[in-house]
Amino acid sequence: MLLKTLENESQRLMDTNEIGFYINSRMGLAFTRDVLSQLVESQKKFKNAVFLVYDTSKANFGLNPLRAYRLSQKALDAFNQDHGSI
Repeated sequence: MLLKTLENESQRLMDTNEIGFYINSRMGLAFTRDVLSQLVESQKKFKNAVFLVYDTSKANFGLNPLRAYRLSQKALDAFNQDHGSI
């Protein structure tokens, strides 16, 4: 019975926790208006949402290619003060 459940496609590799989003970039060029808007919306849904950036140019040189970003409460307050415009 357990084996059948594990073989079921709907049961494998399923993650129901949304914690943010990620993008690939070159030389750290990851921030655009769309990315910032998506980060604000993610943090509205989930307080601790993160934005991961995988920098391919750093990975080529053996450096740490991952960076994680999250907006501070002051940044979110400033965004809300401007009526949601970025």
